[in-house]
Amino acid sequence: MCTILLMQRPKAAATRTGISGTTSNGGNNMLWLLLLLLLLLSGHIEPVDGHKVTASLITNHNYPVEEHTVHTPDHYILTIYRIPTSPKLAPLNKTTQKPVVFLQHGILCASDDWIINGPETSLAYMFADAGYDVWLGNARGNTYSRQHKHIHPDTTDFWKFSWHEIGVYDLAAMLDYALDVSNSSSLHFVAHSQGTTTYFVLMSSLPWYNEKVRSVHLLAPIAYMRNHSFILSKLGGIFLGSPSFISWVLGNMELLPITSIQKLLCEHVCSEGSMLKFLCSGLLDFIGGWGTRHLNHTLLTDVCETHPAGASTTQIIHYMQLYTSGDFRQYDHGKEQNEIIYQQSTPPSYNVKNINSCVHMYYSDNDYMSAVEDVEYLATQLPCVELYRIPYKDWNHYDFLWSVNVKEVINNRIIDKMLSYDIEHATGMSF
Repeated sequence: MCTILLMQRPKAAATRTGISGTTSNGGNNMLWLLLLLLLLLSGHIEPVDGHKVTASLITNHNYPVEEHTVHTPDHYILTIYRIPTSPKLAPLNKTTQKPVVFLQHGILCASDDWIINGPETSLAYMFADAGYDVWLGNARGNTYSRQHKHIHPDTTDFWKFSWHEIGVYDLAAMLDYALDVSNSSSLHFVAHSQGTTTYFVLMSSLPWYNEKVRSVHLLAPIAYMRNHSFILSKLGGIFLGSPSFISWVLGNMELLPITSIQKLLCEHVCSEGSMLKFLCSGLLDFIGGWGTRHLNHTLLTDVCETHPAGASTTQIIHYMQLYTSGDFRQYDHGKEQNEIIYQQSTPPSYNVKNINSCVHMYYSDNDYMSAVEDVEYLATQLPCVELYRIPYKDWNHYDFLWSVNVKEVINNRIIDKMLSYDIEHATGMSF
């Protein structure tokens, strides 16, 4: 939800890169970033179908993987992945029914988020090694889910959605599908960034889904954005935070799809030996929080080749509306359209008190996207919540996924809580 200035109209030229950034000198930081952006904006780069690596990466690490197709009620076609077991488990354990865990990515991201850290550190592999049936979701509009039964992604109609639709349609359909295929009645849920927003949307809007989750773990949760500190959000809120001609023009467009030049650019700019590698880590700092010492720099090429993974500009605009209004509410179409759609002049707020599933929220001081004050305010509104504030002052938005110590700080903690939950609720419960 960061790069709102880099957008692509359907059937028009795409202009983006994977990662860019800054050096330690403030003036040089911004100069290098602007030069790289101008270089990219000067060319006409055609979008490609995407650099799809989830299945191949999982296979390369000798884990079994299944690709599944999920159809939403409004006819979007989503591709999700399953890691049914681990090569580290004894053959006897591979055939027994396992508890299910579902992982949902953030905005401009995809299922790759949970695996590119490698088999020893990535949460998806660690879940499989711990005996879980692992499912990786993909929201509409990203690399893996640019399909619709009737609408082509080169048309604006395809991109008429926000994270509200991802919550009530995509996430609901993916959870139902995973439960059905795994023959389970409930599952554990893990999400990052926008993935947490879609969880709040689903459980607020369709509260019976609370019964389908076991433990819930939300990394860098986003709902209220009153204290959001990302500079582009502050600027974007001025122009896009309320319904206007500008938001109407910029809405319903494809945002930052993967392009044909991306892999080549990433290999040269973000590789270990590149003199420009600081640009790659710099953009993650710029978006997620300056000064982190935790980023695993060996992952930069992989992150660059798979991110950004595409989204709708309307998702960004919806977040800008939250920042401006200070409320967690549905999309604001303007007074006249709101009357038609919602039967009231302003969009209805999400009733987060409907979220009666107990949630664990993990947050940090140096996260530009998920402010400490906003997370703690949200916690006061939820019926059942446990907070974990990361004990590092420099931990940022992307450290929840790709830090060198994510296994010790986040992953082990989540797995321990899930295992404890399963032991405590084993009697009379079916997975």
